[in-house]
Amino acid sequence: MGAIVLIAILLFGAMTMGMLYPFFTEQIEGALDDELRTIAAALEQSGEEILPSLGEANADSRLTWISEDGEVLFDSRSDAQSMENHLHRPEVEQALQKGVGGSIRRSDTLGVRTIYRALRMGDGSVLRISEDQSSIAGLLLRLLPFFAVMLCLTFFLIALVSKRVTQRIVQPINALDLNAPADNVTYPELTPLLKRMAEQMRSIDRYIAELTAQKTEFAAITQNMREALLLLNARGEIVFLNHSATEMFGLEREKCEGQYLLALSRNMRLSEALEAAKRGESFSEVMERNGRQYQLIASPVQKDGEVTGVVLLLPDISARVAAEKSRREFTANVSHELKTPLTIILGYAEIMENGIAGEDKLREFAGRVHQEAERMLAMIEDILKLSRLDEGRLPDIPRPVALKALCERVARRFEEPAKAADLTIRVEGEEAEVQGQETMLEEVVTNLVDNAVKYNRPGGSVEITIARSTDGVRLCVRDSGVGIPKEYQQRVFERFFRVDQSHSDSVKGTGLGLSIVKHAAALHRAEVTLESQVGKGTAISLRFPLPDQL
Repeated sequence: MGAIVLIAILLFGAMTMGMLYPFFTEQIEGALDDELRTIAAALEQSGEEILPSLGEANADSRLTWISEDGEVLFDSRSDAQSMENHLHRPEVEQALQKGVGGSIRRSDTLGVRTIYRALRMGDGSVLRISEDQSSIAGLLLRLLPFFAVMLCLTFFLIALVSKRVTQRIVQPINALDLNAPADNVTYPELTPLLKRMAEQMRSIDRYIAELTAQKTEFAAITQNMREALLLLNARGEIVFLNHSATEMFGLEREKCEGQYLLALSRNMRLSEALEAAKRGESFSEVMERNGRQYQLIASPVQKDGEVTGVVLLLPDISARVAAEKSRREFTANVSHELKTPLTIILGYAEIMENGIAGEDKLREFAGRVHQEAERMLAMIEDILKLSRLDEGRLPDIPRPVALKALCERVARRFEEPAKAADLTIRVEGEEAEVQGQETMLEEVVTNLVDNAVKYNRPGGSVEITIARSTDGVRLCVRDSGVGIPKEYQQRVFERFFRVDQSHSDSVKGTGLGLSIVKHAAALHRAEVTLESQVGKGTAISLRFPLPDQL
């Protein structure tokens, strides 16, 4: 506003001066002509003696009397005798020729111009009068202080008024509710802008909602993953890690995001995986941490041919590694266990085939072959049972099974072997029903009682107890036998594991009985516990859930 006012004042002043300056010049020339005629009349009437007084009376003007030949006869401001000849002055020449004359001469150094008017007298002489007039530039310089004062006052008023006007203009703008731009009532000029803002906010809200939904979905998926997941940028800094990763590395998510992974873990496999991924290569190796096995998978994230990040996935493969190890051990044990009776069978068969043994030994050898074949058959049956148990489901629909009646039936079956080993078997407790598959439960009890008889001592006992409580039905088979050393108690449920590592003939067995017990109990959702002391006996208990707890 100040600049506009300044330009307006300057333009107005320039236009005014340009329009009025010629008018002022004409007015001065007319006034000088009137004054010149008055002085000429007085000069003709009173003579040249009146000239000094006329010059003093017209102090603002310069009066000069010039002879017909150009000699200066009188000048009100200078000594006439010292002045040069004025015959060729433009106004003098015009007056001598036409009776009147005039001219204007400019002085750039003084910033003024002089207006000359001349009149020829009756005797041929010329009377001239002149007056100084400021030039436009000079006039502007004289008016400059006035302009300066006027501009200061104008700018003060502009500052005061513009502040108030601006406050009134800005107040409705500051009061706008930017959360709902379309609901504001303000200047019509702002309506298109507010509409665009409302559309943009709706677009932003939709975009944020989509991002939030994606983030929530991503968090729900990744945080519930059992596999450890880490997202790194191209520099190897952690951008994201899920709950499994924080547990695996023992870190807090808030403290490790933005940190270099290798600064938090110096694992050589991690370093190799990152280097491979930064080269744009995939990486997959087994990594061990905290006693567990992980499959370290590193995949580069590329954009326009450049690696912008790395995805690390670490699924826990400890169970798979253990299963593979167990499979190898199982295969080796099966091979070993089958090889022994087969070797015996082949040996006796070769003896009988070659006729080396006498007739009296043939029956003995045939019995031994039959015995080893039965041992192989029993082992194969146990392996098939375990194979069915590994399928993870009961072969039939679970039904109520009377547990005490089942145990009494198994006990009667072992009465003869127990009597031969000088053992007593008794079943105690109350009748209780469990949900399950009767044949499989009978196999479980049979294996437990079989072990209790085999590994007992003469004069010992085998107790089968059934008890019902609020937490379930408990079946316990307790013997007074040799017991199991503490270091072996966790392994007796492994396949083919026997405390008697010599595989002697003192105790017959396949080493699969307790493994069958463990798997069958798991299918019946029963909890197996073992208590044993060397020389005092062993107690193996199964706690079955009540039917209403299933």
